Amino acid sequence: MWEPWEGGYEVNKDPAHIEVLLQDLKKMGYWVIFVSGRFRSGPTLLLHVLEDRLVFDYPRPWAPGLGTARVIYRDNTNIEHFFRVDILKEDTQNRYIFTTRPTAIFRLERRMYYRVPTPPGSKAQFKWKDKELTGEILNLSAGGLALLRPNLRVPEREILLEGKLDLLLSASRPFGQIEIPRAEVVRAQESPDGLLLGVKFHINERKRQELMQYIIRREIEIRKAKAEG
Repeated sequence: MWEPWEGGYEVNKDPAHIEVLLQDLKKMGYWVIFVSGRFRSGPTLLLHVLEDRLVFDYPRPWAPGLGTARVIYRDNTNIEHFFRVDILKEDTQNRYIFTTRPTAIFRLERRMYYRVPTPPGSKAQFKWKDKELTGEILNLSAGGLALLRPNLRVPEREILLEGKLDLLLSASRPFGQIEIPRAEVVRAQESPDGLLLGVKFHINERKRQELMQYIIRREIEIRKAKAEG
């Protein structure tokens, strides 16, 4: 599972998922570079994914005696990934670099704001023209939300006012209400569970931080539930 980290990155520490990502890195032949301090290697390839180590083609330029490094690459969707390794051995004769396997892989979050699923019972209401729009919050970020099964079919680009989000941290733990003064419908589509509206918030930084407080606490609840399960 990808979890929020810092600086716009997500982290994945699941060994099975890391194995899939490494095999994909090798199979797809993505160019990688080694970075350590001010040193950046030339582009190279991951050649082998072994049980206890990784084997890379010897890059040029290279810094002999390097101890640790970040390995950086972009996948076929142009998303940047990186992981940290220790340099185990340099084989200058056969042109190989041997490293440890990573215990975590990081990637830049695809969206500007991280999105969390909200528990059933989380609801939103807005004013649209002279009507009241209500629906279930499917997921939420500091930039917007997905509204499931709204009571009104609102077209895209319509402005919503006087929003109120009634949020739950879990099925039995309320968070409280967050007010959204202004928002915009940016997507309206049918889903297997009914009509879905994508809503973008037009808010200031103070309000965005209020939303982030909920998102962080909701993430903690999700992790606790997984650990207990």
